[in-house]
Amino acid sequence: MGPTNHSFAIPRAAEYIALLEHRLPPRIVLHALSVANYMASLSELVDIPYERAVTAGLLHDLKKGIRTEALLREAEACGLDISPTQRKNPKLLHGPVAAEACRRELGVTDDAVYEAIYWHTTGRPGLRPTGLALYFADYAEPLRDRPEAAHAREICRTEGFFRALYFVTFQKVQYIRTRDSVDPISEEFFVWIGRELVSRGHLSDQERVMGLSR
Repeated sequence: MGPTNHSFAIPRAAEYIALLEHRLPPRIVLHALSVANYMASLSELVDIPYERAVTAGLLHDLKKGIRTEALLREAEACGLDISPTQRKNPKLLHGPVAAEACRRELGVTDDAVYEAIYWHTTGRPGLRPTGLALYFADYAEPLRDRPEAAHAREICRTEGFFRALYFVTFQKVQYIRTRDSVDPISEEFFVWIGRELVSRGHLSDQERVMGLSR
């Protein structure tokens, strides 16, 4: 896929894109733009404000391009509660540190944007709609070339956002279980979202346990 659309109908879009292009490698900029586009398309579906959706999408990887030592230093300077897993794998801090940068440096005061950016990699129990949308869009945006991403988009189109969200959550937790450092919050989110979606009628209990087919 070629370059994604740079036109977003929010007041600070040009400022945010210029900042991304200044700070991040081109591939991460393209990913951020694609996530923002996808978030825009999801905003009505998930019932979140367009500006909130695009802002979270554009800025979620603001700290993705910096070294792990710098991430740790910035997290400590912000007074963030750093888990043992995050100390072992500081890349997990790029969301929390980006959320703080958005608030402190850019003056983005929307708590839903902060929460979404903070938890977009791992999720967390109780995550609100903007966070759920960003967690999904970060994995499934159209520039992702893995077949699971394309399947997630197809589920979203044909079966609805929440079933697609569970597919992504299931895929991610199966993957992280093969890694050395698994953030416990990812497991907690997986359990919570499965139970939540069963209770809302989006999943059967069997689908919760077995996952959705690919």
